[in-house]
Amino acid sequence: MILIVAEVTLPQCYKYRVLQKKRYLEALGWVVTIVDWRDEKKAFFALQFCCHVIFYRVPGFQSVLQQIQEAKRLSLNPWWEVDDLIFDKSLYSECGFMDFLSKSEKKLLLSGAELYRKAMLTCEHGIASTRTLSQLMVNAGLKKAYTIENSLDKETLEIIENIKNDDLIRSKKEKKTTIVILYGSGTSTHDTDFLVAAQGIAAVLIKNANVQFWIVGELQLPEMFKKLTNQIKRIPFQSFERYLRLLAYADISIAPLENITFNDGKSNIKYLEASMLEIPSVCSATQTFKDIIKDNVNGFLASSSQKWEDKITLLTQSSSLRRQIGNKAWNTITQIYLPEIICKQQVEPIFGKPIVPKNNPLKVLIVNVYYDPYRFGGATLVASEMAKRFHSHKNVEVVIFTLRPFDEGVPGLRRYSIEGINVFSLPMNSTLSSVENFLNSNVSHAFEEVLKLIQPDIVHFHSIQHLGLQLPVLCQYHAIPYVITLHDAWWLCDRQFMIKPDGKYCFQNEIDLVVCQFCQLGKNYLEARMVLSKEILNNSSLLLSPSDSHRNLYIHNGIDKEKIKVNRNGVIRPKNKRPKRLPSSRLRFGFVAGDERVKGYDLILNVFQSLTQSEWELKIVNNKISMGHASINLMNRQFSGLVSLVPPYNYDSMDKFFYGIDVLLFPSQWKESYGLTVREALLRDVWVICTHPGGQSEDVIDGINGNYISLSGDVSELKNIVEHLLNNVSKFDNYINPYKEQIATLDQQVNELLMYYRQITQPEYSFQP
Repeated sequence: MILIVAEVTLPQCYKYRVLQKKRYLEALGWVVTIVDWRDEKKAFFALQFCCHVIFYRVPGFQSVLQQIQEAKRLSLNPWWEVDDLIFDKSLYSECGFMDFLSKSEKKLLLSGAELYRKAMLTCEHGIASTRTLSQLMVNAGLKKAYTIENSLDKETLEIIENIKNDDLIRSKKEKKTTIVILYGSGTSTHDTDFLVAAQGIAAVLIKNANVQFWIVGELQLPEMFKKLTNQIKRIPFQSFERYLRLLAYADISIAPLENITFNDGKSNIKYLEASMLEIPSVCSATQTFKDIIKDNVNGFLASSSQKWEDKITLLTQSSSLRRQIGNKAWNTITQIYLPEIICKQQVEPIFGKPIVPKNNPLKVLIVNVYYDPYRFGGATLVASEMAKRFHSHKNVEVVIFTLRPFDEGVPGLRRYSIEGINVFSLPMNSTLSSVENFLNSNVSHAFEEVLKLIQPDIVHFHSIQHLGLQLPVLCQYHAIPYVITLHDAWWLCDRQFMIKPDGKYCFQNEIDLVVCQFCQLGKNYLEARMVLSKEILNNSSLLLSPSDSHRNLYIHNGIDKEKIKVNRNGVIRPKNKRPKRLPSSRLRFGFVAGDERVKGYDLILNVFQSLTQSEWELKIVNNKISMGHASINLMNRQFSGLVSLVPPYNYDSMDKFFYGIDVLLFPSQWKESYGLTVREALLRDVWVICTHPGGQSEDVIDGINGNYISLSGDVSELKNIVEHLLNNVSKFDNYINPYKEQIATLDQQVNELLMYYRQITQPEYSFQP
């Protein structure tokens, strides 16, 4: 997509510089969006979806500069575009109309020039309507400026065709006995421009009573015209089509301009408009007119009052000359300014055509509450690793939709790239109500725009709390198949992990909302939530569970067992061999899951505070600091052994962390769907103490590579196992887990997912049990 952030209040400018460009770019295959530069929120939003951005005639106010900086952050290499020399204060000051402005008006224009210049130089690349203007932009400090001229367009050509075929206009023109000179002034700023031709035009009128002078728009005539009022017709400002109809009735068009650098940068619109109707033009000899007009062949150039008089007089005296010059003018502009010619010669070399992938890649949109660099929790880790591996496939294109934990001063949707993957993120709202946590309408618009832009073949939802259930509903509306990985019980339970307010696990297998009402007092939306959730699950193309245990929970709650497949989370294999443990050294425990009660944090601290033995060390991963949260607080805690906080590990430091412990503590207080940390430890010959039953214990064999504890949160149970291990430290000196090869790899998980995606998106595939 190409975004044009534009000045939209100037009709002629909007037509020639914005709408025409939109049509050119669309002809090349681009999708084009136009936004008023004053609508800062909409502009920021649209920037996230484009690959090019043009800032047309926008001043360097702070809001605009922020938009340009955002474009740079997105590596869009923004262009600043203009069709007047409004960015050079010194050259602007040369304009004759400045003498007729009040001090405040003049100050406003010149300060505006500074603002335009600031916006232009911030962009670094420019587009202008004339070659002279392009060069002046470079002279002002731009690295590069391109020229895209004002030209004809389909709508204008249709209007011209209708006018030429209008018998009434033709009849009136043939019957009239006067010769009409028409001047489209527009605004009073053209008063000074007109002065260069005024004496010559007045002379023509004085000598030729059959010549009339029509003025469309505002114009202050000099004193010499007071005696010529009978030959002067004033017409108020007209619509574009109405103006062309008036012009068609005329015999001669004029375009006078002061002989200053400012006007050398102006485009030749007046010549184009007249030439389309085969009306001959007399124009000032500014650079742009000299570039197109061959004097006395396809128009006339006038550089003095006498030449204005002479050349207009020639035209008034010969209808055949008027037809000849008008016809030549038409031939000239149709060889240069037809839309397809400008598009091919001036627009395409700058923007090119959108790249169409040759291999028709599978487009996957992954949705998760968090994503890198805000990594938190197993679901985020799985979503991130799958995305990276999909991205490495030549025939897969992956995009992420997520939340960011704080807005970093940038409101609304924001796109960033990490390891070559495009990520669309919204700031997380930490004050969502319970209902908004599963039905967040504020996310819908942004997500739908991402769907329209990406047009994914399939959407894969991971953990979407805070994002909301309306996202898969939007997929249904747009007929996009979606897959859901059931990382936890959120789809069935408003509390996500089925933990009651007292911190105890709810042991329901089949969720009874009557029971839930005792846990969620006053939550009258639970039934509606369950109905919507199950409808979304049942309308999915596929449901994935990381473990058999977790799959059974959803089957118990009415989800078709044929729709749910087990897709075990893959685990990174160790890069290095585990070093030998020093005999008789302290027994080293590790805990990774943060300071949440549901993960067993309180249970662990209570156990280790109660130990009398001191030959142990407990390493607690301070995993929330990467999310901008406060550090875990161990103040006022007394221990007989050593307790330390360690930073979160990544793939590069994972081996170091696990090789620095002997026992992983995983006393989660609910039936986990999987337990990625458990598998990371088992692969590195770390003994695991974990709760059972649940997905977390499916690769742990009690007494062989770990120990089970119940989900009761019993301090004595965990303490007994810890003390037993402390009394048998030597068993860890040469310990190797004999069952680690059965743990799934990331590549296995990716290949299985891609097989499912292809089965869903390609009709020739069918599911295999």
